[in-house]
Amino acid sequence: MKGYLYAFAEGGRWSACVTISREVDLAYRLDDDFRRAAEAEAGCDGEGAARRPGGRADVVLLLDEPLPLGSAFAAAELFARRAGRVQGEAGAARLLRACVREAEPRSGWPGLAGLNRSFGREQPAGDVRRIAAVRFGRASGEREARALAAAAREAAAALEGRALLRSEAHALLGAAGPAPARWSAAFADAALQLAALLGRLRLGSAIARCDGVRGRRRKRRCLRCGSGEAHMRRTPCAACGRVCAYCEACLLLGRCRECTLLISGIPEGGTSVRMRTADELPPIPARLERWGLSPAQSDAAAAALRWLESADGDAHRSISGQPKHKAARMASRFGIAGTLTRKRTANPVHTSGMERPPFLLWAVTGAGKTEMMFTLIDSVLARGGKAMVATPRRDVVLELEPRIRKAFPEHAVVALHGASREKWTNADITLATTHQAIRFSAGFELVVIDELDAFPYHNNPMLQYAAAKCVMPGGHRVLLSATPPAQLRRAAARGRLPHARIPVRFHGFPLPVPVEIRVPPVREMIRRRSVPDKLRKAIAASLSRGAQVFVFVPRISDTGPAATLLGTICPPDAVIGYTSSQDEQRTETVMRFRRRELRVLVTTTILERGVTIPRSDVFVLDADAPLFDEASLEQMAGRAGRSKDDPHGRVYFCAPHATRAQRAAIRQIREMNALAAARGYIRKETLAAVGKQEARAGGMMH
Repeated sequence: MKGYLYAFAEGGRWSACVTISREVDLAYRLDDDFRRAAEAEAGCDGEGAARRPGGRADVVLLLDEPLPLGSAFAAAELFARRAGRVQGEAGAARLLRACVREAEPRSGWPGLAGLNRSFGREQPAGDVRRIAAVRFGRASGEREARALAAAAREAAAALEGRALLRSEAHALLGAAGPAPARWSAAFADAALQLAALLGRLRLGSAIARCDGVRGRRRKRRCLRCGSGEAHMRRTPCAACGRVCAYCEACLLLGRCRECTLLISGIPEGGTSVRMRTADELPPIPARLERWGLSPAQSDAAAAALRWLESADGDAHRSISGQPKHKAARMASRFGIAGTLTRKRTANPVHTSGMERPPFLLWAVTGAGKTEMMFTLIDSVLARGGKAMVATPRRDVVLELEPRIRKAFPEHAVVALHGASREKWTNADITLATTHQAIRFSAGFELVVIDELDAFPYHNNPMLQYAAAKCVMPGGHRVLLSATPPAQLRRAAARGRLPHARIPVRFHGFPLPVPVEIRVPPVREMIRRRSVPDKLRKAIAASLSRGAQVFVFVPRISDTGPAATLLGTICPPDAVIGYTSSQDEQRTETVMRFRRRELRVLVTTTILERGVTIPRSDVFVLDADAPLFDEASLEQMAGRAGRSKDDPHGRVYFCAPHATRAQRAAIRQIREMNALAAARGYIRKETLAAVGKQEARAGGMMH
């Protein structure tokens, strides 16, 4: 896409702007009747005026040929840096031309000049044209302005909190408007441009050039997903007639090019927080009664609510008492800080609230994190805010949707994932995969990131950036995890990260402690067609007590052969199945396991989360495999003992030898049990009885 670059003088000061609808900009800058009518119709206030990119112009210097958007916005930024040295119109025109020459790709992409020439770029963009007045006539000018301003207001409201490419914004407007046919491409562009002039939207190139270090070449960055130069690929582009970059990292969500327009919605009220204070809400204990929480859940939810509802207080300090810059560095190390310290570009994605570290809800598997999350969402909704729950996995979105709708029947809820048909629907509560969060920006007072340690969110800077930029100014982030990364655990232990630990499940019984069994590698057992007696006896004991048996293996290729091998030692009525991420019938296989049509299910880490079977035991074969880290082992162990009717499920780590990950997982489970007992959430005699059972089982297995 291309846009027009122009400079304008306002009270003797020169500025530069880019427009996708030059007629709108010229009318707004030079026709007083048009501008006043548009601002009146849009209801612009003093705060909105502070966000508007200039107003009445004395004169406009318009480059009469359009430029690729990336070059146009880069030139506008260069002009802004040097505008203080401009003297007169002639100086402004010279500077405008110089900035265009510097911003054009030829100087930034060595070796591509010949390709640019062959692709149609032989001359720099056209000359500068001086425009001093535009008149529609008062009646027609006001009529045009009011009609377009009404559309601009509607577009800004629909796009609030979003970060969309031009084609996506057009689709949203077509779906949201009362008369979709009205939103032609030209009309939509004009409305978007006027909304930007009125300070209701930000327009910019989807890929911007950010400052290099110590004079190095300015590198490109995708402002939609945050990815840097390493993810940029340059190809000839039919849209702008140049060789321009696109972002590979977020390609699945639509091609994001340097010449692509990115529209970022601005929260109503600008950078102020929309929500009311919590002073008029009932006391926290009274509000928690609604949710029927356990004592451990209530204590953690109360701590999180106190943090969430605390006054912003000193703007220079975070909730943890750390100065802003220290909190920002800490959040950056956690991979959740977004772009707080990124250099400004001509049109930066609006990320905010990053100076405040998040709150960590560290809850053991089966602790009931969802119910605690409901209390936080309830607080935000009661004060007029919006909430997002972002999770790495689509199945979690599908599982949470009916529960959220039931818990908040009076509020609009939307669930966004790759196959969702509601992607343009606005709601009070948004459930989304972390990939879908890329399409939002500064839209929510509360963003809850569930299962932050799960694939694909864990160690994925793009998804972490996406989730962080969804928080609006002054907003809050809450992290949910049963197995938070080590750096988060250390920060919490050192008092640098506000958090609450829930060391016990909702039913109040201790976590099953894994028992180690020394057995050969699973492939050796398959090759020999033999199962060691201690493993065979343990599986037989689980089946005899009526348990469903999870058998985890590290490799997809081993699921089928392992199921066949186990079939030789199980009774005929114990049907065995297997599944993995490559199984197209995985959902049906899991349902058969739930219905007890299958008694043993051989699977991979694909089922380490999100599947709850009332009476189940867990066997992890090849527990020493590198794939099975501490978090993975804890999650797999967490499939056992989740039901109050069978809280003492059994867990076995089966491997030729112990690993650091196995020991760490067992140690963490024991520490959580001890903490729960110390806080009075479980009886110490119950914990002692479990310890005796563990000792007896361990003696049998070694």
